[in-house]
Amino acid sequence: MVHRTTQSFLGLIVLALLIPLQSVFALLNIDGTRNQVFVFGSATISYDSNVFAENSERGDYIVAATAGLELKRRAGIIAVNARATFDYQQFKEYTDQTTWNPSFFVEFNKTSGRTTGALTINAFRSSKADSAVNLRTQSWDYPVALNIKYPINDKLYVTSTTGYLKRSYTDSEQLLNYSDYSEGIDFFYIYTSKLDLVGGYRIRVGSTNLSTTTDHNFSLGVMNALLPKVEGTVRLGYQLRTIDSTGQSYPQLNAMVSLTWLATRKFTLSNQTSRDFTTTATGGSVDTLSTMLRGIYVFTRRFEASAGVGYGRNIFLDGPPRQDDYFTWDVGLGLNWSEHFRVAASFNYMLNWSSFALSDFERTGYSLNVSSRF
Repeated sequence: MVHRTTQSFLGLIVLALLIPLQSVFALLNIDGTRNQVFVFGSATISYDSNVFAENSERGDYIVAATAGLELKRRAGIIAVNARATFDYQQFKEYTDQTTWNPSFFVEFNKTSGRTTGALTINAFRSSKADSAVNLRTQSWDYPVALNIKYPINDKLYVTSTTGYLKRSYTDSEQLLNYSDYSEGIDFFYIYTSKLDLVGGYRIRVGSTNLSTTTDHNFSLGVMNALLPKVEGTVRLGYQLRTIDSTGQSYPQLNAMVSLTWLATRKFTLSNQTSRDFTTTATGGSVDTLSTMLRGIYVFTRRFEASAGVGYGRNIFLDGPPRQDDYFTWDVGLGLNWSEHFRVAASFNYMLNWSSFALSDFERTGYSLNVSSRF
């Protein structure tokens, strides 16, 4: 006899797929395009060879189902985007890791007038393998952001980015709840019609039960059309983290790079590179560096392939000396069967080598995903 939880889960998969597929009219245009409602769903079957991201390399099969509802309102000077998503993951062997991960998002966006900006509010539950602490963590995250843009004159404008994050762990007394506040001011100069120069400062204050950290970040950069067929942002600068409990300060050269090269009509190559400070689930500070190169080739209107290769380095600043380096690559295929139906398959590999024995591990995974949206 099939176990009751398995029966319930299979029912969720069917529901996630059939609701959108049967609801070709479920996209509601209440009054033209001013108020629209979308529904979406997906089902995923995957295998992860190392579900806890540590050297025992315990693997498992995972089946997931997702269903959601999205609202777009375009009436008045404030546009509203809202989304609710319900995700369920069932593990075959490590059933104690089976979980619900709901997610809620709302955005209020002002795009007209002299002052423009957006307020975004999120709440979501996350379950993931965390290589910094070598276990799966479960948490509720509540990020809030306010972004404002104000033009000073025809060539110069200023932006303000205010952020708040609260993270509450639900599964372990060893993990520390975390919160941070940040404020960034950037000045942009329109150098040409295609290129902007930018410079700014950001302060970020993070806290756990054990300590408070303060980051000061100064950076300069360029953005938009950087070269023929190359668009994106390159920002480099100086950052300093101070850990209040020890009084120690750690400087670094920070980076934020996001580039896209439209090589041909069919092939696109992109790069994401960043260097920043992060805080682990146990309250430790980490100097992180990561870079990822990804290519996408569109064979036809329906069929595309992608591949990526990346490297990262994590230096743990407090506690016993530790440095992790990792190498990763992945490949994927996507079939856009119709405007509302997509099938995707992927394979990924990760090698993490560390001065901390538990963090020396390999990890491979593959997945098959079917999704629909109306």
